[in-house]
Amino acid sequence: MIVVTLAILFICYVNTAKSAYCYWNTGCPYKYLSTETPYSSVRGDIRDSIVKLKGCEPVSLWGIYRHGKRQPSTHFGRMMKEAISIRNYVVSSYEKGHSSLCAQDVENLRNWEFNGSFFDGKQDITEEGRKEMIGLGKRLKEAFPTLLNNLEKDSYTFRSARGPWIEKSIKHFVMGLGNKNLIIDASKSDLDIMDPYATCPSYQKNVQNNPEIFAEADKFLNTSDYLATKDRIQRRSGIDYTLSDENVTALYDLCRYTWSAIDDKLSPWCALFTKDDLQVLEYIQDLRHYYKNGYGTSVNEIFGRIPLGDLVQSFENVKRGEGKKIVAYVTHATMLDQIYTALGLFKDNEPLTGSNRDRERKWRTSKISVFSANLVAVLNRCVKEGLSDYNVVFYLNEEPMRSICEEGVCSWREFDSKLRPFINTTIDFCEIQN
Repeated sequence: MIVVTLAILFICYVNTAKSAYCYWNTGCPYKYLSTETPYSSVRGDIRDSIVKLKGCEPVSLWGIYRHGKRQPSTHFGRMMKEAISIRNYVVSSYEKGHSSLCAQDVENLRNWEFNGSFFDGKQDITEEGRKEMIGLGKRLKEAFPTLLNNLEKDSYTFRSARGPWIEKSIKHFVMGLGNKNLIIDASKSDLDIMDPYATCPSYQKNVQNNPEIFAEADKFLNTSDYLATKDRIQRRSGIDYTLSDENVTALYDLCRYTWSAIDDKLSPWCALFTKDDLQVLEYIQDLRHYYKNGYGTSVNEIFGRIPLGDLVQSFENVKRGEGKKIVAYVTHATMLDQIYTALGLFKDNEPLTGSNRDRERKWRTSKISVFSANLVAVLNRCVKEGLSDYNVVFYLNEEPMRSICEEGVCSWREFDSKLRPFINTTIDFCEIQN
């Protein structure tokens, strides 16, 4: 393992040193693109990472998943379509000798095929998103074959939050389980387990639709860190007009959305950025999600408690012999961020700010809120000397989590102590607004 790791590092070093500014042949492209990061860039494999405990067997799974890769929304799709014309300026600048881009990078950008329908705001997942969700279901079944083979009626729950791309995501997840007879629960309700914030008027007003929530991200746009990045993009592309912040964001989104993880094909738009540039732009997205979905706004912790309360009740039902073998919810990145906040995960010692980029921060959307990101809990029943007991193991993106309980395995007492307070969480400020 050490030899392989050193070999990879050597290849990365050689490629970087050989063509320091050429994106197309870099051996190690920076692939952490905030919430638009491909799942394959960060995931583990539950089939390999499953925690097997002597004398124990899994009796129930509970998981909450972000939807698979989707097409951009109408707003961001329009901004990207408008920015595509910049390609002509980049090519022209290169031909005049004003650009520092490599020849192959410019050729790849010139040959990139525009698919207008992709940017039209259609609420759909992509082919990559479908494969991501099918793969999740398939690997889960292979990891827990005894539990998930022959699922009978009333032994499972599959539900999704609102949105066509989310409903299609749960459909493909279930397809991956390989049982055509499984039924998806299409019911929706106010303050639903999967997205309680979505039907809360006060949240929509004060957070979702409040531009001031992004004040720290906006402040960061005036730092030397960001301005240096903007200048590098300007000089690297060589175009003869000043890029706006909106242009930079749109070009970054083109890089993120047109990256194909299915065939490991890099986006030629990413050639406009250095690794440092991508890290700076990633921080802006982290700031936005930190304040909109995470620790930066106190109500997020309250919303995050609701699905966790469902988790406790689900496993309690199993202990009584009345529960499900599997419960799976598909939702938005917002919900996952709120759950992390309620659990106290990825919390930095000091709040993230727009004054200074924290390079060692724990809150990294590129690791925790990517397409198809997921938090899964496994309830194990253990028998020792004729007595039964239970424990719970958490997995994040198919890797065991060791930050919730010691050694990554929660005794039932630990699990119950940590999560029971979340049962019957009330959100009075939403009810008052209705």
